[in-house]
Amino acid sequence: MLLVVAAMMLFSSLFPVPEQPKQPAPAAGAKDDGKAAQVADNDVQPQPGEQPPAGEQQVDGQPQPGAQPPAIAKPGELQIGASAGETQFVTIGSLNRDDGYRMLVTLTSSGAAVRRAELSSPRFTDQHDWSGYLGELELKDVPDGVEVQVVGAGTPAALAHPAPIVVGDVIVAIGDAKPGEKLTSKSLQAALEKTQPRREITLQVRSGANAPQARTVRLARRPLSLLRPEIENYELRDVAPPADFVDRPSLLMTLPQLNGKPLSKANAKRLTKLLETGNWQLTAHDQKSATFSLTPVPNLTIIKHYTLAPVPTEKRDDPNYPGYHVQLDVEFQNTAEEPQSLVYQMEGPTGMPLEGWWYAHKISRHRWFKGAGLRDIVVRFDGNQVTQLDCPAIVAGDYGPMGQGEALAYAGVDGQYFASVMVPVRKALDDVWFETVEAIVVGSKPDARYATFANTSCRLTRLPIKVPAGGTHAESYQVFIGPKRPDLLAQYMAANDPNYSLSDIVYYGLALFAAVARAMLAILHFFYGIVGNYGIAIIMLTVLVRGAMFPLSYKQTKSMARMQALKPEMDRINEQYKTDMQKRSQAMQDLYRKHQINPLAGCLPVFLQLPIFMGLYRSLMVDVELRQSPLFGQSVPWCSDLAAPDMLWNWSSFMPPFIESFLGPYLNILPLITVALFLVTQKMSMPAPTNEQAAMQQKMMKYMTIFIGFMFYKVASGLCLYFIASSLWGIAERKLLPKTQTADSTAGGAPGSGGGRPGNGGPKSGPNGKPRSKKSRKVRPKK
Repeated sequence: MLLVVAAMMLFSSLFPVPEQPKQPAPAAGAKDDGKAAQVADNDVQPQPGEQPPAGEQQVDGQPQPGAQPPAIAKPGELQIGASAGETQFVTIGSLNRDDGYRMLVTLTSSGAAVRRAELSSPRFTDQHDWSGYLGELELKDVPDGVEVQVVGAGTPAALAHPAPIVVGDVIVAIGDAKPGEKLTSKSLQAALEKTQPRREITLQVRSGANAPQARTVRLARRPLSLLRPEIENYELRDVAPPADFVDRPSLLMTLPQLNGKPLSKANAKRLTKLLETGNWQLTAHDQKSATFSLTPVPNLTIIKHYTLAPVPTEKRDDPNYPGYHVQLDVEFQNTAEEPQSLVYQMEGPTGMPLEGWWYAHKISRHRWFKGAGLRDIVVRFDGNQVTQLDCPAIVAGDYGPMGQGEALAYAGVDGQYFASVMVPVRKALDDVWFETVEAIVVGSKPDARYATFANTSCRLTRLPIKVPAGGTHAESYQVFIGPKRPDLLAQYMAANDPNYSLSDIVYYGLALFAAVARAMLAILHFFYGIVGNYGIAIIMLTVLVRGAMFPLSYKQTKSMARMQALKPEMDRINEQYKTDMQKRSQAMQDLYRKHQINPLAGCLPVFLQLPIFMGLYRSLMVDVELRQSPLFGQSVPWCSDLAAPDMLWNWSSFMPPFIESFLGPYLNILPLITVALFLVTQKMSMPAPTNEQAAMQQKMMKYMTIFIGFMFYKVASGLCLYFIASSLWGIAERKLLPKTQTADSTAGGAPGSGGGRPGNGGPKSGPNGKPRSKKSRKVRPKK
């Protein structure tokens, strides 16, 4: 019964959203190649005869191209500024934890936005890519190789020897490349996919006009990119992006209104293009921060300043220290002699990973029977609880603008184990900043069948702000990018109010299951603190649960054995009274009473285990500590994540697509062992069939168990571990029963049972209705 109920609750995991079929290759320029799109020539290029500024600005010791002068506006057009030369990439933070940062963030001058955020903790690595990691270098193909456009601190490229790889270097060959074989970004990526972490490779690198020199690089395990270009999520699922696909970075902004007047459609389009895809001037940069500026219209300069939270040396081993955020300061400078007013829109984080896309299941707060997406939106306003906006409903257009006149506490993207949330930095929670908050689909809207994978974000529309003549106006956002640890999230609060912390985005389901899930997690964490392995901790939890229920379960096992011995007698009663339900029921009750059997006694242990099963299931789906917790160690790919299927072997290269769409790309062993033990337990607890009807019922039960096995095929390996340990405990309980438990304890006939005639289950019959031998017959004493 527990198996059937559990299977019903896991039904949604059997039929995931089918994968999107391959589409034709996107149109030229549709796929992002690491360089942001440039503003159209007729919008931002200087007029004929005009020259760019002669001076060049120095940032990080590198010459930066000067900004182009703005184009001359036509009558009725808004004077639009110019893009600041070529696209640049810079990083803040480090992948080396000893440098005092939780992440490495890559910023792009195109839109002055966040392109990527990689976590530095070895606890959080990419669970799909097990190849060697060189670093995200934003490679650009050049005639003699690939040019490096950015190198993050702490990456293997930055630690190469005898000299690190730096921006501007050209990688001309990898390993023992054949003479004359040109290296491209694609061929380099293909070569790296064949490598393994902790292995050394040799790169031939040219610096400036010097001859190429050998650099030895020790590759690492790929870190988890919590914010990434969306094209990588398409590649993860092996799906071609739509033809109109455009890769948008995080934290873009635009100006829909200036000086109290909405912009015309043409002006808004040109200004948005400049602000979102034009290159901002990089004015300052160090390992901790970066500053970009742009003058989109005359007399108005916008500055975006990014600062990554440092982690003190004494707190680097504290996983709950609040170091998982970037502070974004936005400043508006008015150089005119008159005040100016404006309205800006800020888009939130985008490009959260789709890890576990083929098996992951996320709980919805409002759509209980439909489930949530993998990248939902969470919003909370002053005086309200957290609102979760599910991906499928966002794609369907079920949610309109929110928060008219309400103070926003926070808004962002909520994944299964990670989140990226914007918290406006204010002194008072009831300070209303925004006119509306919207949940949006970034880029092309997917078909409803693939809405679970939609790339969603939030858009914040600011109320009008006034910038005094010759003055400035500044606002700040704290952007959390990290794991959903409750104790960590509790330290990120709106207006320093503990009642409005990010811990409320952690959701375990309904109150009963949530309470059990938290209790299960407390026990698991306690056991983990002792043994240091969550797999062993789950087995210990199973022993604890089954041991606590042993008196009930053992009584249930004995009751089942007695009923098994009475099966022939029960079949005879069913046959004798098959047309009279009242007499049949009375005869059954007399039979149970005579042998002291309670047919409902076995239901109690089942119902006691159901909340425990659901609590453990929810724990595995929500608790980030169980994500990527291995059974045998991080170096062993099999069963390396107890919150995911065990993934023994990747069979996607030859498995038919329609089968792979249901079973996934991996062969999983633990669900097969689980179902096999279910069948063994079922066979041990059921009597041999005495008629065709009983035989048919047992066959149906067997087929049902196999069918449920398909439903369990993609559940977490930690849950399978619980069922395997529980089944082995049940088999051991069955074996503990005395072998003489059934025959003598059920001797005697029920009223109307046919007395002691052999073969009718009476006193002279054996357990299977066969006559006893003379030695085994017992003579009843006369009354």
